[in-house]
Amino acid sequence: MNKSALMERAVHLALKGSFTTRENPNVGCLIYKSGMILSEGWHVAPGSNHAEVNAILNAESKFKDSTKDVLDGSSLFVTLEPCSTEKRTPPCTDLIQKYSFKEIIYMQSDPSQKGSDILKEKGFGIERLSLNNSVLNNGFFKHLAEGKPYVRAKIACSMDGKIAFKNNNEQWITTQASRKDGYSYRAISGAIITGSGTLETDNPLLNVRLEEAVNDQDFKQPLKALFTTKSYIDSNKKFFKDNSRKIIFTNNENLEMQICETLNTEIVRVESDANQISIPSVLNYLGSINIKDVLLEAGPRLISSFIDSNLIDEYIFYIAPKVLGNKANSFYTNKNLEGILNSPDLEIVEEKSIGRDLKLVLRKKNAS
Repeated sequence: MNKSALMERAVHLALKGSFTTRENPNVGCLIYKSGMILSEGWHVAPGSNHAEVNAILNAESKFKDSTKDVLDGSSLFVTLEPCSTEKRTPPCTDLIQKYSFKEIIYMQSDPSQKGSDILKEKGFGIERLSLNNSVLNNGFFKHLAEGKPYVRAKIACSMDGKIAFKNNNEQWITTQASRKDGYSYRAISGAIITGSGTLETDNPLLNVRLEEAVNDQDFKQPLKALFTTKSYIDSNKKFFKDNSRKIIFTNNENLEMQICETLNTEIVRVESDANQISIPSVLNYLGSINIKDVLLEAGPRLISSFIDSNLIDEYIFYIAPKVLGNKANSFYTNKNLEGILNSPDLEIVEEKSIGRDLKLVLRKKNAS
């Protein structure tokens, strides 16, 4: 296997932690020598061993007293530069130095760490190997650089960009397969954002129901964030009926406080922007509580506000082969679907069919 293929394998390992690392980066690691992968590991959850440590510990478990000899002259591939500081776990550079690796090959640099410099000074070969269109750690890097989360918007719409039926007699525009695919984005998010209009119209639960996520003992339901300018919120809505943490962001001083009696719900008052909730203020607040990735699942008004503020880093479109015309509302009133898809500021990073629907993922060209 060549180096790129080995790093691709490390990326595959990193993604095994997608639903559980949450505020931590997804990291995968493998140890390679003489045409064989000797050991593998990945980071599972905050506070647990890092990927490099798990790969080395797995090698120790496998090779017992022969571990040092077996790993002598091997190559350690890791998707993120090894950490050099102690937080909840010791620095990975300490354990790496106990073995005679020929080289440490990493994919992503971590500006908060000096692992590559430390290991290079200790005589290890160091190489950075980048892969195009890496799907790893956009939220981690944006939060590191700006203190704010990476924003994904999930939009299920028709070919003419319609998102919600006006009479609400029909609830779904796209197929069940598309909806299931979309649930994975909830599972990788630290928070899900919606608005009070969606709460009233659709009465969504907005939780994660993917079996592979909820059956994992390290998985936690994401925070649910509600935008409202109203003075009353019905606490009997499904949104409030689970144990996940919930925050209501409002600029209305008269919002009834009885909502706080609902399980695990708090009210956060934020600044106004033209009588609307300041989205940057909300994103700054979420960043301050260590939320790295958010998913926007909302109606046209809130989606349009995010678009107009240029605060969406990634769009996930599920487009049904339908034209709904005047039967439904557009997801964005200031520009049609084609205008968004052809924006010079966005690039298509994924395009595939899901049943009869088309999935398109577009990312800001300067996104983390």
